[in-house]
Order: sequence, then structure tokens, then C-alpha cells
Amino acid sequence: MTDIYHSIYQKMKKMGVLDVKQYAVIENPPYVPLCIDRLSPDTFALSQNPVVEGLMVADPDIEVRVNFGEETAEPLAYQSGENRKVVYPSAGKVNLVVKNELSEFLDRWLTELISQGFLRYQ
Repeated sequence: MTDIYHSIYQKMKKMGVLDVKQYAVIENPPYVPLCIDRLSPDTFALSQNPVVEGLMVADPDIEVRVNFGEETAEPLAYQSGENRKVVYPSAGKVNLVVKNELSEFLDRWLTELISQGFLRYQ
């Protein structure tokens, strides 16, 4: 049985996220497009940016670090509106409650995105 970090990696791979070199958008009407930013060689940001009251907002916006060798991925930070959660608040510190919460959220969200057809290669 794979753990949640392997599950997240496999879902990101299936969606084509891991092949993004810099920036990509997956459009899938009528859903809000999925934006993929490669922040560094091993870090991606995934966001959907709906327009709320005339303003574009990142909801959600989540940063994910990938370990290609181990085929795992873990959330680093999450932002939705004014709400921001960070897994590693400072060097050597990990907030396990936030890490577990964001891992479960990310795994569910990726499952939902795949079921809605958010795949780069179709």
C-alpha cells in the first residue's frame, strides 16, 4: 500500500504537473483553470484563481515539494484568501498538524481534479 506522499506524487505525475518546466495552465471548462508554476527544480505551486466580486483570488494555492528519486511529494504551504498555513514555519521545525491536514487536503483535491479531467495530456 502506498502512503499519502507517494499517492500525491502519482496523481501529480498522472496530471502532467511534473513535466512542467516553468508555467502551465490546464483549461477545462466549466471549471476554473488550474495554474501550475515550477518554483524551483523540486517545488511546484498549484492554484485555481476564481474571480470573486471582480477580483481574481488564489483559492486554493498550494506549494508542493517533490522528491523525484523517492517518488514522493509533500505540501509546504497553503493559502486561500487571508488564510495561510505553513508546514515548516522555521528551520528545523515542522508543524505536523498542518502537514497532515494539508497532505489529506492535497490528496483529495488532486483526486477531484483528475475526476474533473484536469490532465495536461489527453
